[in-house]
Amino acid sequence: MRFVVRPTFPSLVTTNVMKSDSQLACSSPTLDAQTAIPRTSRGQPMSTQLETISADADDTIPALDVGAYLRNEPGALASLARELRHALEEIGFFFAVNHSVPQGLIDRAFAETARFHALPMEAKMALAISDAHVGYMDNEGELPRTSPYYTGTLKPDVGEAFFIKREIAPFPLQVRNQWPPDLAGFRTTLTEYFEATEAFFRRMLPVFATALELPANYFDVAFGRYKALSVLRVAHFPADPLEPDQFNVGPHTDSSFVTLLATTSVPGLQLLGRNGQWFPAPPIPGSILFNSGDMLTRWTNGRFLSTPHRVLNRSGRDRYSIPLFVHPNPDFEIRCLPTCSGPDNPPKHHPITSQAYLEWFMRENFKHAAKPRLAT
Repeated sequence: MRFVVRPTFPSLVTTNVMKSDSQLACSSPTLDAQTAIPRTSRGQPMSTQLETISADADDTIPALDVGAYLRNEPGALASLARELRHALEEIGFFFAVNHSVPQGLIDRAFAETARFHALPMEAKMALAISDAHVGYMDNEGELPRTSPYYTGTLKPDVGEAFFIKREIAPFPLQVRNQWPPDLAGFRTTLTEYFEATEAFFRRMLPVFATALELPANYFDVAFGRYKALSVLRVAHFPADPLEPDQFNVGPHTDSSFVTLLATTSVPGLQLLGRNGQWFPAPPIPGSILFNSGDMLTRWTNGRFLSTPHRVLNRSGRDRYSIPLFVHPNPDFEIRCLPTCSGPDNPPKHHPITSQAYLEWFMRENFKHAAKPRLAT
């Protein structure tokens, strides 16, 4: 079953300038023009201004009922795969309803997120983000240089985040997370949420494969139980008014294969529409919002979209967000899928490992990961 969400939102006014794909490609010593992801929506150039909210009736986010598939009902996989294919080819986002992540766990995860961000700044800065990309990041932490809107002169985004990666017991830590020492329940709840959300993603892998005319188990080898590079971003966007030309999260695309985002009642997420204007992702209680990221776009040769999106919290309320970014195993090579190329549609991107792509993305977008640039 598929529901369609038709957005309505008051007009917002901001402006900025788009950076060309060639500039993006040249900005990295690692990736060339064939490696960089095209920053376009459905083949149409993005507007160079961020000035209006789209009222285009075609700009809708489908809501897919995944319940029948999760119950293994006959025909459900094929039906859901058709709907997912349409959603990711046309808009790059969909809501999943009747999923497997308990609502009580989602509610607790949001409550713990609010508790963490209410800590004194001194306590949060004691957990400052590390080279392994875990820990606390303040407003000044991001440099969205892979965004076509980045000019080097934007005001800092108004938001803060705490990053968590997988912990493996009884095995040694895959990465040593940083945890607040005096916030009982935070670690347990966010770890449980991480695991439940990633488990739901794994249940959805056969749907992605079937949607791409591949065997249902095709992606299993790329997402090892203890190897996939998943990252949970525990974010806070305050109710403070934004200045002109300022965002809570500036326009960007995600690095991931997919991103899973539990929804809240506080609006703010906006997508780039097919007409080059922006429209909101209206909250659907109890749903999880999926979007395809740059890695999936590379894998599918542009067939599945990596749609630019941004956050503008004009609600007057604090907004919390806990997206899980899922990437393949670090050593897995992403190359064009056999069902996504042909004589008239050759591969657009060079093969690259998940880790190499992610390291480039991190270096370009996060101050703690930035390295001195090579002379050109």
